[in-house]
Amino acid sequence: MLGDRLKKLRETLQLTQAEMAGKLELQPSAISQMENNRTNPSLDTFLKFSDSYGVNLHWLITGEGSMFGAEGEGKNSTEHKLTKIRNFLNEELLTLVKTKEELEIQDCYEFRVSGEIAAGLPAESVDTSMDLINVRRGMIHGKVADYICLRVNGHSMEPVVSHNDIVIIRSSQNWDQLTGQICALRIDGAITLKRLTLDERRKLIVLVSINEEYQPILIDPQEHQDVTLIGTLCYLYRKM
Repeated sequence: MLGDRLKKLRETLQLTQAEMAGKLELQPSAISQMENNRTNPSLDTFLKFSDSYGVNLHWLITGEGSMFGAEGEGKNSTEHKLTKIRNFLNEELLTLVKTKEELEIQDCYEFRVSGEIAAGLPAESVDTSMDLINVRRGMIHGKVADYICLRVNGHSMEPVVSHNDIVIIRSSQNWDQLTGQICALRIDGAITLKRLTLDERRKLIVLVSINEEYQPILIDPQEHQDVTLIGTLCYLYRKM
């Protein structure tokens, strides 16, 4: 690896990290980082290695050839050096990007948008052809089965939640704990997204919209066959 070759070069020259850093106008910690393959030399630093120690850039970059000595009159030009270094750095960058993308894919859960939730009067969830959403594992607490992904239909929760936003709801039936939060509720088979408020005195559930053009909805559980708290809004995705 490049870091191993840098360390071998320094040891061949019988230099400490501090001595090499001073020659290259770097901090000793920078030499340590490069030797341990935590960072790569910049284009300018590659040229300093070549100019200061006569190191063969082809060997330094690829490990092939001799550590010192000319690479041929044409090959040893500054332009050729720059091209070789740029190509090396580009390849390293592409490798890092690919590795990052692979790790991100492995570090995600895939959620299917399973229906719609009304941002207005409660409405039945329409299960149509929906999107797939990737969510980082670190954002999921507890069981994946405790989460449901829905598309918002309506404008009552704007500007916080907009029409066509995708929301992820975490299952919970703790009415007292979720009071004041944006929640999903099912009322006689229809579901809605509202800020939950409890009127303890009148034994009513008050569903409040963020959009002031919409009036609060008063729910008397005694007048409905089914009033269920589905859960609370955890995450929101908005296509730009």
